[in-house]
Amino acid sequence: MAVVVSRSGSVQPKKRGRKPKAKPGRAEAVRKSKSGKSPSVSERSSLARLKKTGETFLQKGPCYEVAPKLSKCRECRLRPKKATNIFCRFYEFRRLRYSKNGFLTSAGFSEPKDANEDDLRLWLPPKDDPPSDLELDTGKVIINHIGDQFCDLVEQEREAQAMHMSEDKTIAWKRVVQGVREMCDVCETTLFNIHWACGKCGFVVCIDCYKARQNGTVKEEENPSKDRDEFSWLLCNNRQPHEQEKLMLTQIIAGNALWDMGKLVHEVRKKWSISIHCSCGRADPEPENNKKTTVNGICKQLMSAVTKCFGPDSVSEPSNGGSDAIRSPKKLKSHNGTMEYIRQEGVSGYNPETSSPLSWLADVALNSSTKLSIAEDSSRDSIERVKDKLSLSDGSDPEDAKNSENYSTLRELLIRPTSKNGGSIKNNGAPAGHKRVANKEEMKLLHYMKRYPQPRSGQNILPIRIFTLEESKLLYPNVPHSWLCNGRLLRLLDPYHKGNIQLFQEQWKRGQPILVSEVNKSLDMSLWHPEAFARDFGDIKNDLVNCSTGNLVVNQPMRKFWEGFETFAKRMKDENGVYMLLKLKDWPPGDDFSEMLPSRFQDLMKALPLPEYTHRNGLLNMAGRLPECFVRPDLGPKMYNAYGSAMYPDKGTTNLHLDISDAVNVMVYVGIPKDANDELHIQEALKAIEEGGCDSLTLRRVREKGQKPGALWHIYHARDADKIRDLLNKVAIERGEKLEPHHDPIHDQSWYLDGPLRERLYKEYCVEGYAIAQCLGDSVFIPAGAPHQVRNLHSCIKVAEDFVSPENISHCFTLTQEFRHLSDTHTNHEDKLQVKNIIYHAVRDALALLMINDPDCKPVKHK
Repeated sequence: MAVVVSRSGSVQPKKRGRKPKAKPGRAEAVRKSKSGKSPSVSERSSLARLKKTGETFLQKGPCYEVAPKLSKCRECRLRPKKATNIFCRFYEFRRLRYSKNGFLTSAGFSEPKDANEDDLRLWLPPKDDPPSDLELDTGKVIINHIGDQFCDLVEQEREAQAMHMSEDKTIAWKRVVQGVREMCDVCETTLFNIHWACGKCGFVVCIDCYKARQNGTVKEEENPSKDRDEFSWLLCNNRQPHEQEKLMLTQIIAGNALWDMGKLVHEVRKKWSISIHCSCGRADPEPENNKKTTVNGICKQLMSAVTKCFGPDSVSEPSNGGSDAIRSPKKLKSHNGTMEYIRQEGVSGYNPETSSPLSWLADVALNSSTKLSIAEDSSRDSIERVKDKLSLSDGSDPEDAKNSENYSTLRELLIRPTSKNGGSIKNNGAPAGHKRVANKEEMKLLHYMKRYPQPRSGQNILPIRIFTLEESKLLYPNVPHSWLCNGRLLRLLDPYHKGNIQLFQEQWKRGQPILVSEVNKSLDMSLWHPEAFARDFGDIKNDLVNCSTGNLVVNQPMRKFWEGFETFAKRMKDENGVYMLLKLKDWPPGDDFSEMLPSRFQDLMKALPLPEYTHRNGLLNMAGRLPECFVRPDLGPKMYNAYGSAMYPDKGTTNLHLDISDAVNVMVYVGIPKDANDELHIQEALKAIEEGGCDSLTLRRVREKGQKPGALWHIYHARDADKIRDLLNKVAIERGEKLEPHHDPIHDQSWYLDGPLRERLYKEYCVEGYAIAQCLGDSVFIPAGAPHQVRNLHSCIKVAEDFVSPENISHCFTLTQEFRHLSDTHTNHEDKLQVKNIIYHAVRDALALLMINDPDCKPVKHK
């Protein structure tokens, strides 16, 4: 039997899903019940009618019970004795009928036209019964962030149909079965909709693998197994290879629901003035009410900001009455929908027919910063500067406004040079004394060839936003927060403040990590003490990892680990008599956290900040939108328990890697050795934080009374992942190492970026990460696709929960494509997130909500 690697890394027998309970139906009449009794009178009547009419019916049981003399699917043919977790591939898929001679024969497979209203209800927006947990604004957010990605999915499905190589264009339809996750037999990616199936053995292949073989780009396996051909495709029942031309084009979504949803997404976005950036060619031009009205090149929003600056209450009359003075406007008039000043002399005299708008605005901005009274306007200028940032910096860099003393923020925005993507050429908070040798946008990667597909459409990546506390307090005066990493890292001080979410989203949508403190105050700390774990689980055996060497210490009672957590004398030693730097490997295993640690699970769930994102059924956790009939992805929680490594500057507790989903990591306990010089360990930890590149505010914070720093994080933007890969490949070549095919320097988790490597990354690639000191009670939010590494400075107990946010779901989609290119033995090879299904059903729920709030929108009817 084939095996897969579980989320925890342990090897388990491959399960295609739970065996479903057979529903009563006509197919049950073809076999006796499990008790061995003969069919009832009604069953015999149904059986007689089927034999007489030759009517077709669905196969409602496994092949070996319903049709033992027909061709069996590969699961039934290879069925081990007394197996309970094997699922028949032809269940509710193959159609059967009785011949004239009374023999059971195959009658083909279900087709999309067989779908009824109940089948379509799973796939179309239920306008009469929208999800009760969603609000209108939440629905708009989901469509805004996911709509373009959904459109890409629809286009991929259209392209897949065109790839079909058989002359028979009939499409088969495979129903969704409760508790079964359909996976490609080649790459083990979750099947979303279009795929190809063998009518003899049930072998299935996804779009990407079908296309790769069609184009001759199949990855080569060094030692293919005996049951696979040269393309790594499973052999058929007769031990013959599968021919692409003979496979059935198959879909999972009922009827034409996918195409109806594709049209509906565009209609609803247009109706609600939600921006459209997809490249499908079916999008209508941007709605008029969503366009920025302009007057001779000046947008309405920009003019509005200027009018606020020069209202009657904000401008003082000069005493000399000079002609170049800025005078208070006497009245405003409308010009093409824009409020505009009556023409005056001086810089305020703007004629839309003759003047250059940018020149005029630049003069306004310059005069506003030099002519107005500083004492009177300092508060107003600060507010306007922050508003300019929020409204105009999506294509620019706020740091550039600090480069000139003579220019106001608005003038700098108008005249400064910009980069190719609309952003400015920026310093990005670079350490003093460092000079960049290359421009970020012009960097060419010489040691890494991009082999992963990127999203074809969607909004441009927003630039990184840098704030000062003075600026952000003007916009969010009631939200307790601060800024670390030179203004790039948001730190929320009250984890449960109602205003957190707006400030959180402002940074999160840009792919920036976030720190939330004081979570430990809501935890029952007695549950998270090492002694509590030793008491409750000390006799259970588990594998340990020596982080100093990477060696595995197998099958050890966990009491040995927990007793040495804060006591050197009780720690295990290696063959040289050196204390081992241990990490508890993958415990609790898999998705058993809530079952093995129910009280701790409940304690964690009530304490997690931003529950809209982090809870399993949070409004903005897209994984919670999957219907109950789908296998839910395992998103944790998962524990990370390891000794501290402040004495080992080049050893990481968790090497550089990235995750397919978003995550929040909570520090629930920090342990310092009790039988050693604790002051020495504390100073070593502070030294490691300083050498790790943390900013001055972080260095000040970790020295405050009551703070217990436990771990040092380095997090990088998802957009910089390829540059990091290029550097690591370059260093590997310099060391004489061979680059293996189908392996990845980040996904392999074989690197820890120490000081020299981080310096090279900055100097050679202009990439700077976030150096974060995680203290007791800190929750670190890591965006999907963001490379990160962790080094424990003291012994730490951390708990992580994964989630899928609408802002980062495009990264989830791209990472799914990356993982399928890894080797089959890689722990990240299998697609467990089912991101395409998540995207589809999140959009479906959001559409239902928007439709019911739009009286002009009619429900979609299946044709």
